[in-house]
Amino acid sequence: MGSVSSPTTVPIFGREDIVVDYDLWGSYIVNDLLTNVPSATYILITDTNLYQSYVPSFEQSFRKLVAERKADSRLLTYQIPPGETSKSRATKDSIEDWLLSDERDPPCDTKSVVIALGGGVIGDMIGFVAATFKRGIKFVQVPTSLLAMVDSSIGGKTAIDTPAGKNLVGAFWQPAKIYIDLNFLNTLPTREFINGMAEVIKVCHHLLKSQADFTKAPLDSRNLERGRV
Repeated sequence: MGSVSSPTTVPIFGREDIVVDYDLWGSYIVNDLLTNVPSATYILITDTNLYQSYVPSFEQSFRKLVAERKADSRLLTYQIPPGETSKSRATKDSIEDWLLSDERDPPCDTKSVVIALGGGVIGDMIGFVAATFKRGIKFVQVPTSLLAMVDSSIGGKTAIDTPAGKNLVGAFWQPAKIYIDLNFLNTLPTREFINGMAEVIKVCHHLLKSQADFTKAPLDSRNLERGRV
C-alpha cells in the first residue's frame, strides 16, 4: 500500500480534510501527515485485531520517510482489545495513563498527534482521548469499516459508553484529517459491509427527502448536533 499520488479530497468545514482513494495506508498517509499535520510525536492507536496486519508496515513507511526528509518525528503505537466493551472509561484511563507515563520520553504534549485506526469504536474512543488529553490535541481518523467511513469518522462526534447507556460521555472534536482507504472494504465480513450500506441508504434517503434544507444549511457542528445534515 501507499503508492497513490492524487487521491480524491472532499471538503468539510471549508477545508479539504477528507481524503479518499485506494492505497492510502502507508507512505501516502505518512507523507501527508509530515507535510500537513506536522508533529514531533505521532501516536498510532488501534485494536489487537488490526495491529499485526497494519501497524508494522506503517512503522516501516514512517521510518523510511522520516529518514529521507530528515524530520525530527517519532511514532508511538498502542493497542487495545477490540469490541464495544473497550469503549469505556477504564480503557480511556489506560490510554491516558500510557500517554502520561514517564516511559514516554520526551513526554507526549499539546502538539502530539493521535492516529485512530479502526472502526467506530476506535474512532469514538480515540477521538475522545484526543479531545481531553492536555485539554485537546490533534487527531486523524483512518476508518476501516464502511459504517465508520460514512458516519462515525465524519463530523467530530466522539464518546464512550457508561453503565447508563451508550455514547453518554463525549465531545465534538473534529479530526485534522480523515483518510478513507477503500482497500479496507475488501477485508470486511459481508454483515459489516451490509451494515455500512444500510447507513449509506439512510443518509441518501434523508438528503433526498430534505434536499432543500440540506443545500441551505451551513455544514457546521451546530447543524450536525441537531441532526440537520
